[in-house]
Amino acid sequence: MDYRYFLAVFDTGSLAAAGERLHIASSAVSRQISLLEETIGVPLFERRPRGMQPTAAGNALADHARRASLEEQSLLSELRAGDYPGAKVVRLVSTEGLSRYFLPQVLIRHYQQNPAFQYVLEVMSPHECADKVRRGEADVGLVFSTEPIDGVEVRHSSRSPIRAVMRVGHPLATLKQVPLRSLSPYPLALTPKGSTQRQLFDLVCQMEGLSFNHVMTCNYSGAIHEFVRHTDTIAFGGAISHRANGSDDLTSVALSNPQFSDRSIQVLTMPKRALPVALELFIETLIGSLKDLT
Repeated sequence: MDYRYFLAVFDTGSLAAAGERLHIASSAVSRQISLLEETIGVPLFERRPRGMQPTAAGNALADHARRASLEEQSLLSELRAGDYPGAKVVRLVSTEGLSRYFLPQVLIRHYQQNPAFQYVLEVMSPHECADKVRRGEADVGLVFSTEPIDGVEVRHSSRSPIRAVMRVGHPLATLKQVPLRSLSPYPLALTPKGSTQRQLFDLVCQMEGLSFNHVMTCNYSGAIHEFVRHTDTIAFGGAISHRANGSDDLTSVALSNPQFSDRSIQVLTMPKRALPVALELFIETLIGSLKDLT
């Protein structure tokens, strides 16, 4: 069964937008939806002035349709694998801190052993990563998380405590552990509100009544790390976010506040989706690389 029209309407919320996505008239999309509803025997959408609202049946069908479409694509790829160069494509989504050093090293390791593969990597927020995986628009998600994520399958989870990141010559660099309040003499560089490390930082500050000289906010760790390298500014992040670079002149110190341990790295896939063997092997490589760091 062809679910393209149904999923286009489900994702966009309107016949007109679905028609634009599919490059056909909205009336043609409407006819296809009506035919599908007649075939199944239940309404899939409520027709409203502001768009198409999925019914309970429509929501249930969407999950099945995405899995069925992905599994069909995977089967065709397996059949073509002998002579089709695009057959083995891994679509990845990741949060920024994991995509800068760690994930490229995993891809290099996998590619050196499997040169027929291609990789498509998008970097975005944890929420956006989960949405992409949930909708089947990405095969694997790699995110930092402080809480369970609904609508996805967590294939692996490992603790990734947040640490204080600083230049190797920083006055605090030789310490093994510090409480957050000990950082108050130094300026801080922070990620924007909504990131996992900022959530936990703000929580500890609120609980302990702390305030700091906050000199920089940036959603790109590369810019933060460059600033930190040349000043006494302190940033935050997991060891995985900078340790993979062997030439790096940054170091990190553990934070003694227990709240900073309430973060994990999670490998996400779409629930109930039958993954092709090649993709399962990639996930094994990814999880194995994470375990090597713990």
